[in-house]
Amino acid sequence: MRVELKEFQATAVTALATKLQSMRRRYEQDGEVSSICLASPTGSGKTIMCAATIEALFFGDDDLGLMPDENAVVLWLSDSPSLNEQTLVRFANASDRLASSLADGRHLVTVTNDFCASRDMLEPRHVYFLSKDLLSKNGLLTKGGEANSGRVFWDVVDNTIKDPERNLYLFIDEAHRGLGKGSPKAGDTATIYANLIDGLDDRSPVPIVVGISATPQKFETAMERRADRVRMPRVPVTPREVQESGLLKDVIELRVPEKDDPLEHQYLTMACKRYVQACDSWEVYCVQEGESHVNPLLLVQAEDNISPATLVGMCDQIMSLVPGLNEATSFANVFGEHKDISAGKYLITYVEPEFVQETSRVRVLFAKEAVSNGWDCPRAEVIFSQRRRSDSTYIAQLVGRMVRTPLARRVESDDLLNSVACYLPGFNPESTKDVVDYLMGRKDDMGESSIGSQNIVLNPVTVTAKEPRTWEDYQRELEAYEENKKAIERFEAARRGEPAPLSEAPVHDVAGSQAEDPTRPVPVVPSEGHGATDQLDIDSATSEGDEMPEASGGKTPAADSLMAPIPMSEPKPPTEQEQVFTSEEWRGIREAFDSIPVQRIPKKARNEFRSLLDTASLLVESGLDPAAASDVNHQFVQKLDGFIVAYGDEYEVERHEVEVAETVRITLDKLHGSETSEQEEAQTDAEGLRKAARDADIKFCKEFTQSYRRANFRELGRPECDLRLASAVRTEPIVGALEKWAADCRKGYFDKVEGAGDYDYLSDAHKQKYDELARETEGKRLTRMEWPRNASVSDNFEKYPRHIVMKEDGLCPLDLDEAERLIVETELARERTVAFYRNPSGSMSAKAFSIPYMSSVGRKALHPDFLFFARDAEGKIWPSIVDPHADFLGDTLAKLRGYVAYLRDYPDVFKQVLFVGVVDDGKCRVLNLLKPEVQEAIDNYSDVDCKALFYGSFASDYH
Repeated sequence: MRVELKEFQATAVTALATKLQSMRRRYEQDGEVSSICLASPTGSGKTIMCAATIEALFFGDDDLGLMPDENAVVLWLSDSPSLNEQTLVRFANASDRLASSLADGRHLVTVTNDFCASRDMLEPRHVYFLSKDLLSKNGLLTKGGEANSGRVFWDVVDNTIKDPERNLYLFIDEAHRGLGKGSPKAGDTATIYANLIDGLDDRSPVPIVVGISATPQKFETAMERRADRVRMPRVPVTPREVQESGLLKDVIELRVPEKDDPLEHQYLTMACKRYVQACDSWEVYCVQEGESHVNPLLLVQAEDNISPATLVGMCDQIMSLVPGLNEATSFANVFGEHKDISAGKYLITYVEPEFVQETSRVRVLFAKEAVSNGWDCPRAEVIFSQRRRSDSTYIAQLVGRMVRTPLARRVESDDLLNSVACYLPGFNPESTKDVVDYLMGRKDDMGESSIGSQNIVLNPVTVTAKEPRTWEDYQRELEAYEENKKAIERFEAARRGEPAPLSEAPVHDVAGSQAEDPTRPVPVVPSEGHGATDQLDIDSATSEGDEMPEASGGKTPAADSLMAPIPMSEPKPPTEQEQVFTSEEWRGIREAFDSIPVQRIPKKARNEFRSLLDTASLLVESGLDPAAASDVNHQFVQKLDGFIVAYGDEYEVERHEVEVAETVRITLDKLHGSETSEQEEAQTDAEGLRKAARDADIKFCKEFTQSYRRANFRELGRPECDLRLASAVRTEPIVGALEKWAADCRKGYFDKVEGAGDYDYLSDAHKQKYDELARETEGKRLTRMEWPRNASVSDNFEKYPRHIVMKEDGLCPLDLDEAERLIVETELARERTVAFYRNPSGSMSAKAFSIPYMSSVGRKALHPDFLFFARDAEGKIWPSIVDPHADFLGDTLAKLRGYVAYLRDYPDVFKQVLFVGVVDDGKCRVLNLLKPEVQEAIDNYSDVDCKALFYGSFASDYH
């Protein structure tokens, strides 16, 4: 695969491919026909997972431990030719083994009206993309005729099923649409789908059917109604898995007016400003991180009968607000008419939806309804919609297409880049409920467009973390600004030939370090084709060391030697937010925040050898250890040879099993009526050894096994290398010893990186990969929380002071329940409390604080609700946890024990850790988890309901 699968995708692919192998064997042995569903939400990469599954079916996958079905044939069915075309392109882009390029048709074939002319069966290792419309009653594939040499497609499928050298798999894309009600033509569609699945006119049913859907209920119900078809348990992908992977944007912002006022013009202006902000933010981020350029898209959802005059007005407004647009190339449409539109001076070309993402010249896209099924566009950042309240479905479906992240990962440093901004002037807060219900999948007819788990923010505001700034700071900035203005005036006077005074001393900023010198000059370059005395550019840049030429004796220096001061922006008075904390408090808060260690949930490596190779590759790519890949390959060769010697007895037993095949020779003596048998040994040939070594390629990873072959090929030859590998992978002590070496080696690399402090210097992309691999590594791998620079929150909630991120008025809107509100108000009333932080609940973001604990279903993470920052008697600021719980669920005791384990590992980090339980009548009782006697009581507690802990002597009233 050209695309690296996310962990949840690899797990789903492995599960699906393994079940397909089992379903094939059951069909071959018992004639059992079956179905299975890949149930995966929008934005999870269903097409990528299917491409990986099919690639594994055709060719196997050593990394995932999957063997090939060399007779596999895939028929890919959908209800849309354009959707099939998009899928084919994605397959070609994702899988290097299915296609070397888009022009490579060796394995990917589109079924056309004359498809049967040269075929009576489907060929192994081919994916055939079929649109259901081609199988309509009057379709050429159904009628046969000259175009198809008299053949009909139904017979081609039937012949393929009956051929013992072919194994047919039917994949149904968006399976819920083909097998359920929902459109006037639903009956015809369902009939076509049923004929393919069950066999038309007593033809053979398809042995294996795979449904692909975000909403699998309709498909699975349709399969259950078939008494002769076994429905296998679905392969599920949860919205949480997708969200945690960073594939989907975290926040969907919905902006609607408070009243039913005509605000389209104002909202389009707001959308354009937000779009410009997104463009600027992406530009800065990609340059800083060395990422490929992200070209954000502004999507305008127009009304059905939009007039050319209205289009011109909207384009004029957008052009006036968004720099860098071109009237002829920057605008496009995906209207159902499929036509270019000439609107005044604007050419709004038609672009097929599936090609919008790659058409970089398009920056503003006009759409009407839901664009098209199966389409998504990760670079879409801002949506403005003319749609009215009755069109909530269209809006929700469109938003559902915009939720993929452009880089296929979360951006930790700027939450703006993890969001989609939607401007809906035709709605109000009450009518927006339908849109939210559709987006969250609460509407039955939402289908594949529901997204399930994003944070939807209504009427958002941006809260930021800003360093303190006082009125004294403002006065100094104002003085520097006034001096800068005077320097520019002196420069202008000198340019006009008037005597100019000597420049004055540099201005210093509020922290005492040298700020931008208002008199610092820049070289002035005359305009091309003009003389040196033409207008000078005072905004030109300068290099260090340039100095302002002095005017001497009233003489004006040559114009081309004049140096212009850099203009300063006029400072603004400090906001209320900037005055909440002092500089000393701010530094203390930051130090306390950065001191908190975070343990991410550990996970078992899918394959120790693959994890080690991935770790080595990361170290090479990031520049932390350019020799890591070659080192681990060299070590593997040495370790394998050493373990073959160390476990020689066990190894020799397995070697004999691989090297020699035992057979029985039976001799029939008809003359005497006797029968004799004797055992014989047959030496395994080179091809047999090659096949036997395939298990080692899968278990140890082919990169390691190929390194072993290369190192020993000259001395031993290929057959002996394969024999050693095949024998070693069957020798359990050798496999165990090699796995331990791989785990220890990986741990050593991570210890080295963390000991040197190299992690902080990794790019965001490398940090994310590092964190994923570190979680597979033994030992308590620690990370630190990212400082929260900004976030989008709804302005509809109650506002609280002294939160780390705030609006400019010094307050932060927070959605708190009654217990949470009590905690915040109580803690803020304490004189020692300096600041607090609402921990992102249930988030895998690097800005979230989490503690691992062991639940009944395995390792999970708890997210304390609040971090408070309080000053001790000596003036030092410490972090504290105050975590309210209104419900005593079955995992409360497990969470308390998770707290205890964490605090025993890091006893000196927090000044206070309070677990607040809301008991009867809203009364709050608290356990101080830093007390040893409380920790011991939690260790010894055995009841499932732990509410009694809060009534005992170890707890006290919270006030």
